[in-house]
Formats: sequence, structure tokens, C-alpha cells
Amino acid sequence: MTKISKLVLVALLFAVTINKGVSQEDVIAKQLDSLTLKMFKDVNNKDFESIINMTHPKVFDLVPKDAMVSVFKTMFEGNEQYSVLIPNEIPVYKLTEVKNDAESNTDYAFVSYDMKMTMTFNDQKFGDEEKEMMVKMMKTQDMYVNFISDSSLDVLMRHRVVIMLNSADTNNNWAMLNFDKDSPLIFKILPTSLIEKTKEYHQKLVLETKMNEKN
Repeated sequence: MTKISKLVLVALLFAVTINKGVSQEDVIAKQLDSLTLKMFKDVNNKDFESIINMTHPKVFDLVPKDAMVSVFKTMFEGNEQYSVLIPNEIPVYKLTEVKNDAESNTDYAFVSYDMKMTMTFNDQKFGDEEKEMMVKMMKTQDMYVNFISDSSLDVLMRHRVVIMLNSADTNNNWAMLNFDKDSPLIFKILPTSLIEKTKEYHQKLVLETKMNEKN
């Protein structure tokens, strides 16, 4: 085999290797996009069992599945004190590329979006001072409130983040975990390295929004 033939062969093998790598990344990206769409559709359909099945399994070492179903129902439907109405729509979302956390050998990606809802309090009405206080208080949690009556308000929850995870802890399947920097579940399930990366991603989202609003 001539030197030119060997060079051509090496180049072809290199090209095939690159194409295989890109193809695998595309497959994973499409898989995560499908899982993300399924998550939003399950919320719209209030299919809590399906949401449970997509949730990181270590959550249920800390909270029984029945209790989690009750939590989801309260989040997406309300309770005796208040009701929740979530628009039946797929929000605009951003799915990041997949990265690996070397410390925990975990593949991960972030899904970020803004969530809209309307809350109606069944046994409570708010005066002007209470409305103003609630608006300010919820803004500190990145929630923007607009009262449409003395007992109903539209809420825009900005910069929601879901972490998609794939590791030995998830039986090498993709699972999701809602990010809440104040939740004890996050600290008990995720390694410190991933918590820090998620916080950095969330802070970047907030800063980008503030910069865009200034412009």
C-alpha cells in the first residue's frame, strides 16, 4: 500500500469515527428532547404516575411514591385552600447539550423554561397592602405576580430548571430532578459538584434575562 493510499485510509477512518460520534450525540439529544416534551405533556394531562416514573429513583428512598403523587397533585391542582390552573400548552424551553460530571460519573443536561399558572384562593381575599407585599415577596423567588381579582392572581415562574441525569444511580437510564436550591432532596441526591454546576447554570439564566431586559 502506498503512502497516499494509507493517508486516504486513515482520513476515511477518522471521518467515519467523527460521524459515529456526532450520530450518537444526535440520538441522545433527540431522546432527551422527547423526554422533555413528554414531561410537559404529562403535566398538561395530569398524568402523575408517568411523571413519577421519570423522576430520579433516589427521590423515593427519601419520600414514598404515594406522598410524591400527593405533592404533584397539590402543585398542579391545588388543595382546599387554593386551586391552580396551568395553561394546556408546551412552554418555550431550552435543552442544553449533554455533559459529564467526572466526580460522580454522571451524564447530565439542563432543561430551562418559564412556567405560567393562575392561582385562586378559595377562602381568602387580599387587600392592596397584602397584594403589594405578596408581589415583592414572590419576586424574591423569581415569581412575577399579577392580581386579576382580590383572590386570584396570574403567576409567572421564571427560570425553572429540570436536571436530566444518567448514571448508575438511575440504572443508566435518563431520569429527571426538579432543581430547587432550597430543597433538602437536592443536597441528599446530587453530588456537590453537580449542585454547583446547576446553580451556576441557573444564575447564568437570571443574569442573561436581566441583561436582555436592560437592552
